[in-house]
Amino acid sequence: MNTRPRFLSLQLCCLLVLWSATTNVSAERPNVLMILVDDLKPALGCYGDPIAKTPNLDALAARGMRFDAAYCNQAVCAPSRFTLMLGSHSTSTGLYGLGSELRQVMPDAVTLPQHFAEHGYRTESLGKIFHIGHGNHGDPESFSIEHFKEKVIEYVDPESTGGGQLTREEAYFTNQQLDRIKSLPRGAAYESPVADDEAYADGRVAAETMRRLRAAKQRRDADGTPFLIAAGFARPHLPFSAPKRYWDLFDPDELPMPDNEDLPKDSPTVAHKRGGEITNYKPVPEDRDAEYSDQLKRSLIHGYYASTSYVDAQIGKVIDALDELKLSDDTIIVLWGDHGFHLGDLGIWTKHTNYEQANRIPIFIIAPGTTKPNQSTGQPAESVDIYLTLAELAGLPEPTGPQSIDGVSLVPVLKDPSVRVRGHAFHAYPKRKMGRAIRTERYRLVEWKTPGVDSTDAEYELYDYEADPSETQNLANEKPDLLADLKAILAGYPEAVPRNRRVPSRSSQKNLPVLKTPPIANRNLEIKATIKGPKPHGVVVAQGGREHGYALHVIDGEPVFDVRRSGNVTRLKSNIKVSGQSRLVATLDGQSISLSINGGTATTLPSPGLITVQPKDGVSVGSDDQSAAGDYEAPNVFTATIVTCNVATTTPGHSN
Repeated sequence: MNTRPRFLSLQLCCLLVLWSATTNVSAERPNVLMILVDDLKPALGCYGDPIAKTPNLDALAARGMRFDAAYCNQAVCAPSRFTLMLGSHSTSTGLYGLGSELRQVMPDAVTLPQHFAEHGYRTESLGKIFHIGHGNHGDPESFSIEHFKEKVIEYVDPESTGGGQLTREEAYFTNQQLDRIKSLPRGAAYESPVADDEAYADGRVAAETMRRLRAAKQRRDADGTPFLIAAGFARPHLPFSAPKRYWDLFDPDELPMPDNEDLPKDSPTVAHKRGGEITNYKPVPEDRDAEYSDQLKRSLIHGYYASTSYVDAQIGKVIDALDELKLSDDTIIVLWGDHGFHLGDLGIWTKHTNYEQANRIPIFIIAPGTTKPNQSTGQPAESVDIYLTLAELAGLPEPTGPQSIDGVSLVPVLKDPSVRVRGHAFHAYPKRKMGRAIRTERYRLVEWKTPGVDSTDAEYELYDYEADPSETQNLANEKPDLLADLKAILAGYPEAVPRNRRVPSRSSQKNLPVLKTPPIANRNLEIKATIKGPKPHGVVVAQGGREHGYALHVIDGEPVFDVRRSGNVTRLKSNIKVSGQSRLVATLDGQSISLSINGGTATTLPSPGLITVQPKDGVSVGSDDQSAAGDYEAPNVFTATIVTCNVATTTPGHSN
């Protein structure tokens, strides 16, 4: 009897059952709409601000849970967005700067949208999601389709740009002429033309998000595919460009002026800020220590509130579209501000501090079936918590990295606002020293110290927000017992990692050559290595540390040989970019230091002298495992493949 047709039928049935089960799982999963707003602090009606005109955001907050003690993890755009999308503190990743590029530092990181895409979601992004600018190009790998990019710095009135010239901040945010920023003209800090909402980027982002929601609805109805759409809005980021009708909502004479413009008494200088990005806008004085006129202060504050009302209206349009498409009952909504904003308090404008106004943010979470309307909580929440929270709400596996997952799920709090999953929030800001902070319900402790250095010489700030909400007095010297208690909490966090510390890719650092540590004191060196791969970067081989040693490494494709003697580094750079497979030879003797590529003519410099001391740090291949032998931050992991590597030494005047 022929059983083949029956066998095929059984196969087909199994496949259909499997397909049906997969489709049903996707269809049951909620959609996710993430709304990211640049520089938005809780200057909103729903947070009790009597001046704000934000009816749409107030109504959105009333749909679910409002977090009244939410904090960013670093008060600057790019790092804050990395914390959101990675679930990792910047002190865990080293992604501290506007120009930090995620995939150069953490090539295998799994971002929030990637985690959702791995489980059947179509992920899309519009507007300002990752930071693009200052040499940073965002993260195209995070989303299923091409990012819908829009402007952050934008003007309608030609007078705002001196007749249409490229301004400093426009250049920064479009990665143009970054080597000559200060030679470019300044744009206006604010403008208020008679214009339609879509004259500015946020209006266009809202319109495109509405279109994407309609398409997502059709896909969901057709095949059950859930969506994660991240819509990023630029205002109230500078410049305060918004149509006139939003400016007209406010009487300038009724706007709140700063009540305390002095830095906190007895606070360390490293914590202070004056000037910064705001000096790139006219008519702000370029001198960081210059006084602002009352009229300028009032205009800047007016611009912030007007810009917030403008973005409120755009977000309202998106939520209206979600309702009209009957998607609200199946969609988790998160609204998040990337950090706060100083409006003259403590004499500071913009962000980039560890103080309250720069770090407190709005977070709303509306999760059908979990949250109830008109809820709020005093649970301290952080940006890093959103990744875990959304994954749990969507029924996805808990994210595991490979990056450090530093957040906690807020789902228990969404179910019961009185529940507590942590007792404080953590944030940080790097300046001359690293400032790490914890914020409890009442207090903030900030520790300023160099990572890896004993805390004996650390400087501290301590503020009591019940007694002194304006941060007028640092209490670190007055309350030693409280200081000790909070320091003990902070000590539970790991030391901050170095800036842009590279993490090895899963595809690299395999089968590295193994070398015995050679004696190098008063010896000639010859280092030979063969590397391969596109865009190599990092340490090929290094030996030694802060006082004596050498390193053959690559900087963005250009081979470099560093020799360190008594703490000073002599650098020989090839100025030739390598790609594919390349053979490098570096030598040091009493007369010269040299570096050649693929047998070509060597680049040479006069010798700084032989390394006179055998360093304590041994030889390492593919990274610098301990202190840096070269002029870089350890471990500076190599991003390509090391095929062969050898270090030979000879006594001067002798051969091997």
